[in-house]
Amino acid sequence: MRSSLDRFLALLMSAGLLAMGFSVQGQQVTLKLSNGDSVSGAMLLETNGTVRLRHVLIGEISIAASNITSRTVSAPPPVPPPAPPASSPTPSPVPVAHQPPAPKAPAPARWVFDIQAGADLGFGVADRQLYNARGKATYSKDRLRNTLDGMLAFGKTDGIKSADRLDVLMKTDLEIGGRYFLYNLGGVGYDDLRRINLRYETGPGLGYHLINKQTFKLNAEIGGHYQVHQYRNRAESESFFYRVAEDSVWQITPKLAVDQRFEFFPGVSDPGQFRFRFEGNLRYSLRSNIYLNLTALDSYDNTPGPGVAKNDVQLRSSLGLKF
Repeated sequence: MRSSLDRFLALLMSAGLLAMGFSVQGQQVTLKLSNGDSVSGAMLLETNGTVRLRHVLIGEISIAASNITSRTVSAPPPVPPPAPPASSPTPSPVPVAHQPPAPKAPAPARWVFDIQAGADLGFGVADRQLYNARGKATYSKDRLRNTLDGMLAFGKTDGIKSADRLDVLMKTDLEIGGRYFLYNLGGVGYDDLRRINLRYETGPGLGYHLINKQTFKLNAEIGGHYQVHQYRNRAESESFFYRVAEDSVWQITPKLAVDQRFEFFPGVSDPGQFRFRFEGNLRYSLRSNIYLNLTALDSYDNTPGPGVAKNDVQLRSSLGLKF
């Protein structure tokens, strides 16, 4: 009789726990275990003497009901009463807060200066002291850009003069819309080794920006050109030429850049007479405004003065400063 009563009470207790489990399903519960630990989570299911809940960190777990000494169900958060309908009073004008003006971007520098200086020294079987310097000033405003470029080279090899030359060029570009621009090129200088006491030139033309990207630019130009060479023997060469030219700049990396310019001058009255000039520069930046520079220059004249070579090639290395 007593054993039947015990089985009835155990069955009644299990039913009560099962009912309690279904009643709190989905709610947050805290289970006190027989070993003194506590486990909290969302109630999933209680059946066959096992309680299943979802822990916030380790996910779904199962606990034997015989190991649970007590359980606490967290009260659901109170539901706030519905807000009363808002009245609709006449809106008053909201004052507009005064916003400070956005800071203006700094204006681009109108003047840019570039200075280079280099030397080639050697002492031994053949002593040589060769010096070169270059200065460039560029002024830009709106559609106008003006560049003044001067190059000087002087030196001796075994006491004999091997370089004595000055070239000054000034070029003005005016953007006229789209990719087109007008230009005018002028220059003056001398070359003692080529027996040119004075050289001057000028000529206008039209240019076109073939490629105008951030890291690569390519331009083409065509125009007319007037050149005068006064030689040491008092002879003078005066000629009209066409001018066909191209120039490019390629920023290979943030530190390494290459630029070049090629000019071809075919004669107007005598197509068999022509001249060309080439310049290439390889630059490597040491700091933001200091760089190493290697320059290659080539000047060719197929009708030079008496005793003067047709071709003149120069290689120069220098240290540059840009500001």
